[in-house]
Amino acid sequence: MLIIVESPTKAKKIQSILNVKTMSTVGHFKDLPDSSIGVDLATYEPTFVFHEKKANLPQELRAAARGKTVMLAGDPDREGYAISCHIYEEVKSVAKECLRMEIYEVTAKGLKESLARAVPFEQTNRGLYNAFLGRRIGDRLVGYILSPIASKTLRSSYSVGRVQSPAVRLVVDREREIRAFNSSPYWMLDIQLDKDGTTFLARHVNGKFLQQSDAEQIIALIRAETHALAEKVDRKEVRQSAKPPFTTVDLQAAAAARLKFTPEQTMKLAQALFDGGVITYHRTDSVRMDESFIAEIREFLGKSLGVDYLPPQPNQHTSKNSQAEAHEGIRPTHMHSVADISALIKKERLTPDHAKLYELIFKRAVASQMAAARYDSTTMLFSVAGERFKAAGRVLVFDGFLKVYAEIDEEKEKKGEDDKLQLLPPVETGELVPKLGEILDEKKTKPPGRFTLGSLVKELEKLGIGRPSTYAAITKNITDRGYIKVEKGKVVPLPPGETLIDFLRDKHAWVIDYELTSKMETFLDLVVENKETWQRFCRGVHNKMGFSIPPVRSAGGGPSEAQIKYANALAQKNCLVIPEEILQTGRALSFWIEGVVGKKVRNNN
Repeated sequence: MLIIVESPTKAKKIQSILNVKTMSTVGHFKDLPDSSIGVDLATYEPTFVFHEKKANLPQELRAAARGKTVMLAGDPDREGYAISCHIYEEVKSVAKECLRMEIYEVTAKGLKESLARAVPFEQTNRGLYNAFLGRRIGDRLVGYILSPIASKTLRSSYSVGRVQSPAVRLVVDREREIRAFNSSPYWMLDIQLDKDGTTFLARHVNGKFLQQSDAEQIIALIRAETHALAEKVDRKEVRQSAKPPFTTVDLQAAAAARLKFTPEQTMKLAQALFDGGVITYHRTDSVRMDESFIAEIREFLGKSLGVDYLPPQPNQHTSKNSQAEAHEGIRPTHMHSVADISALIKKERLTPDHAKLYELIFKRAVASQMAAARYDSTTMLFSVAGERFKAAGRVLVFDGFLKVYAEIDEEKEKKGEDDKLQLLPPVETGELVPKLGEILDEKKTKPPGRFTLGSLVKELEKLGIGRPSTYAAITKNITDRGYIKVEKGKVVPLPPGETLIDFLRDKHAWVIDYELTSKMETFLDLVVENKETWQRFCRGVHNKMGFSIPPVRSAGGGPSEAQIKYANALAQKNCLVIPEEILQTGRALSFWIEGVVGKKVRNNN
């Protein structure tokens, strides 16, 4: 038997567990060419070429596969399936048989289950590969047709992306909303009360006063009153349930908020944890967990924390996408105590960053099966000279899942005045409570908050733009190209990003239309289900551009005269010399220009 995976680390791990020859492709080994569009604009058929550094890999795969049962075990997503398809095309003529093996955890148990589930590759869903083709070719059409148009019009090097450009628009539009925001004053009126030495506040039921004089009239009315009458006291228990295990997007958001990791950094760390057999597959929108692992969590909780922290029945979490239930949420592959994490770190040779991310995943998964936190929540309504004031507070009675995974608002923005959650004394209905005085606070309305990389990814998910496997690449691309930057943890647009969005909004608005981009993702999902074709998807994208063809490039894929002229002017202005090898292709020169422009923009900001 021969198992072929993407990652060298995963290959070593699998080989050590199963004692079966395992090879890795190190990701894709063939793709569309760099020097040309590589797509027939009449049929949209692609021309894939081998990566230069992996030119010998197909021959090595065929030699290893000859006469063997080959397990095509690319990652269990569209990209991984596409890689498996490309391997299949190379080895099917020499292999004894080819089977698709989807690995969700690199453990003895997980690999045994994956082998048992393996099916002949011919019987797998080709729709996954077709959806990959639709995305890859559709994105190539947009990039090769619109990018040169934008660059020529704007007299600089710009890149237009079917998914990345809407992401830039989100950042640009949010920033302009902030700039256009006019802050206005308002006033909040509280009374200060005291019961047996416990001081607390009650707020006027009107909430905001837009005119200071209106609040001052009420103060004048109630100032002489020495007590407030408790008209109503409402006490109730409030439960806060645990969140489910992480999906890809939730992990990226939590890691950004808690650990200050970028989505790209989070996914690299998670990939290493998965390849090393420490966590389950990290590209998922499912929150389901294996029943046997839930049983392990419940056994651990019962022994370590006691039955109070264990709900009578396992918590049930439902995925937003019902089709995702075939997979699992992100969880550890082995159950252990929190104290054992340090031993695991040493055994698996994890870096501190790997350890931080693993601990986050571990605690969230364990907490997802714990009892709810309970609060005593109290609301009191007081009357003073006919004016009503409300006091609200709550007290944590039982910490429940919070003992393992403390909740924070991972998308928190400054929203102004929250109800004051305070410690309230016992007060009975009809009781007169001494009033110490009045407090009138002037506040100002605040603009919407900037995105963090984590909340930007969550917003893309909310809009239906992109998929779990694409978010890290989206944020990396628009950052590397100098369209956005992260400043004090917040995402802000850079001038080239604003310029590009203004151009697209004016000339090619469809490419930054959120609803249309979301519909494209839905269309690709239909391709997966074999209800639509990838050719129709590509034709639809091409139609949006009037079936235009990319600008003609000079022979050999070299740069155009205009590109060379612009690059020379840029080099002269910045006292640089363009390396000779960069001048060999238009793509290489384009990347060089982007690097110089991006560096200049970052230095100016």
